Amino acid sequence: MVELCFNLFNESAYFGHPSDLPRQIRAAKAAGFDSVGLDSFSIAKLPSLGTRVEDIAELIEREGLRCPEIAALLVNDDPAQTEAQLALFEPAVRALRPKWILVNSHLPPGPQNAGEFKRAADRLGPLGAGLAVEYLAITPMRTIEGALELIDRAGVANAGVLVDTWHFFLGPDGWDELAKLPLDRLAYVQFDDHPAITGEDLREETIHRRVFPGEGLFELERFSRTLRSRGFDGLVSVEVLSQAWRGGDIETFVSRAFSTSAPFWR
Repeated sequence: MVELCFNLFNESAYFGHPSDLPRQIRAAKAAGFDSVGLDSFSIAKLPSLGTRVEDIAELIEREGLRCPEIAALLVNDDPAQTEAQLALFEPAVRALRPKWILVNSHLPPGPQNAGEFKRAADRLGPLGAGLAVEYLAITPMRTIEGALELIDRAGVANAGVLVDTWHFFLGPDGWDELAKLPLDRLAYVQFDDHPAITGEDLREETIHRRVFPGEGLFELERFSRTLRSRGFDGLVSVEVLSQAWRGGDIETFVSRAFSTSAPFWR
């Protein structure tokens, strides 16, 4: 059965909010989610809140959940930047035991980022974490093919493509590209919806104006059917990035995220 994960990034420290991870984790459990996805920005802020990542890992386990994903490792051509990120990710991976580390790159796939990608895989792989390459419609690496090329250039075995519905529907790929992606190379799915684009800045759209699945314009029923008809039963991370909900009632937000997503997958 598909594993439904609540992605906590909407309330991330990235947006300057005091991220109440325990409250979000308990809300995810109450709503019916199987797991929660954390992010490096909120993890980095934990010491200033008097909390350890090990404390969050213990809470997740007590609630009967797990943490299958941590976002996001930025891989470009800067070894010092990679090293600084790995210093944060390594203890987090040891504590939370995620299956996947989400990876982004602002470069097109090539030798510049492939080397750093491999270095990250060599460091995190022995700890049990694979690398999930999320291609983004707003960057040069904006297709499934581009994500696969980065993985293949680096020669990394424990890696796959992360398909986010936002970047699939607003990027250049179509249904044929999704249907041709081998399931054994699909790391997992991030699931969300979006209304009509109103501005020219797609970055602002993607981090501030997403809506709950089924409340926007994406053909999500066809998307889920395309994958499920081929036997997909992996991880689906619900990532609704919404400024309208950010800082609002967590329990209501999480409950709606589950109730609008589950019908597409269960």
